[in-house]
Amino acid sequence: MIVAGEASGDLHGGNLVRAMHRLDPDISFYGVGGGRMKGAGVELMADAADMAVVGLTEVARKLWTILRVMHRLKQSLSQASPDLAILIDYPDFNLPLARAAKRRGIKVLYYISPQVWAWRKGRIKTIRRVVDRMAVILPFEEAFYREAGVNVTFVGHPLLDEV
Repeated sequence: MIVAGEASGDLHGGNLVRAMHRLDPDISFYGVGGGRMKGAGVELMADAADMAVVGLTEVARKLWTILRVMHRLKQSLSQASPDLAILIDYPDFNLPLARAAKRRGIKVLYYISPQVWAWRKGRIKTIRRVVDRMAVILPFEEAFYREAGVNVTFVGHPLLDEV
């Protein structure tokens, strides 16, 4: 399972899926993303554009869609039993999904960390509990997460590959 709820996550998720397919063409992916992830071979359960929100009015307007997608993804954790849940940023959605995956014994890789070092530092406790490996893109994030007891690896910024 791979979940990206925003356009930047779709870009990076699509690149990640393509790279993983180069290593093993038989890997299959499903989840939430956009055109780039779909183009990379992800079977989309929902389009990230339908869930993208800015501000409270958009949250209220799209709440039922977001809750429906969350419910479907949680069901898929039990039914499809993926080997790994790859969650890309989008913390208000992905951290509860990580919790659900962890409860079902599914490993969680969080790629492109929420910016807990900048705001909402309390999330670090949840991350430590529900994320098996954090893959960070900014060099200083590795030390930040390691000091907090999170299993973390600095993987470099994916936009450097684009440049």
